[in-house]
Amino acid sequence: MSAPVLETFNGMPVCYLETRADLAEAARGWLDCVAVALDTEFMRVRTFHAQAALFQVCDGRGCFLVDPLAIDDLQPLGELLAAPHVTKIMHSCSEDLEVCERRLGVLPEPLVDTQIVAAFSGHPLSVGYQKILAAELGVQLHKSETHTDWLQRPLSPAQLHYAAEDVAFLLPLWHELADRIAGSANAGWALAECAAALARFRGRGTADYRAVSGAWRLDRCGLAVLRALHAWREDLARSRDLPRSWLLADAVLLDLAQLQPRREADLAAVAELPDGTRRRHGGALLAAVAGALTLAAGELPPPVPAPLDVPQGKRLKRLRAYTVERAEALGVAPEMLARRRDFEELLRWVDGVAGQGAPALLDGWRQAVIGEELLALAREGRP
Repeated sequence: MSAPVLETFNGMPVCYLETRADLAEAARGWLDCVAVALDTEFMRVRTFHAQAALFQVCDGRGCFLVDPLAIDDLQPLGELLAAPHVTKIMHSCSEDLEVCERRLGVLPEPLVDTQIVAAFSGHPLSVGYQKILAAELGVQLHKSETHTDWLQRPLSPAQLHYAAEDVAFLLPLWHELADRIAGSANAGWALAECAAALARFRGRGTADYRAVSGAWRLDRCGLAVLRALHAWREDLARSRDLPRSWLLADAVLLDLAQLQPRREADLAAVAELPDGTRRRHGGALLAAVAGALTLAAGELPPPVPAPLDVPQGKRLKRLRAYTVERAEALGVAPEMLARRRDFEELLRWVDGVAGQGAPALLDGWRQAVIGEELLALAREGRP
């Protein structure tokens, strides 16, 4: 390997790859592995899209820090991510997936997320990398570079050491967790959930206007306006690579949907609408509102379900209590069996709320493990 060795960490050399040739040489070795650890460093402070700043790979023989600012052609890394015979081990990787997809045009598959696997082996769902390494391997990490500028060059020795730490222990962690649940149903559930997480990422759409806080208060016309304004903001944020909130906050979208302004003067009534935004984008906002208000009744979006009422809330508590009890018996984090949104979805479906599709709890491995029991509980005490 001609790439410079920065240090020896955890018994492995740490190599900095900043040429296509060095990357290709390293990638040939990675493709011979059964599994590799993978992580990314990125920045998203002033942009809509995460900006890739570093890719880290550990194959058990060495840690490799790949500089995407120095290497234009990252095809060898993309080939690793797509290689079906090499499992990619990551931790809490939802944002890393976005970085991989945007910069490399491919997602890591097959994928194991150790945060998910940990949730099937007795750890809380959102256990962090630092905490789980201390618990499982007795390794103490010092996350001093968490909020550093990863786009600066050159990267400091502290940054490079931090980046190597993030992958150096992932393979041992995976082996520790996998050994603990080997042969149990938890192992199959964990791998199924890792695959499902990747599938959900692939199937994700744009941000959902129905998730705007208070959207349920709007009638169908108001929701049509909110949908149009939300889509306008999403398109503009993506095209200009700006954070959504820099254009319009959710609360302003909701105010506009309630007011439904027809004229420039009406926009001034929205106190939280910045003057600069009104001057630059007032015409586009009014056009979005006007277009939504011309829709026929059949084109209007369906109502957004209201928050659960008091009786439903009591039933939800029973569902949650049962889930916690069942999870403890299985050695699984309760959230891996069902989360609040699952309970709400189930209750609304049982209660016949319009537009509420069949709940996810009644599909896949969860149906047999807990879904049918929760369905029976949800039906108890319904109106």
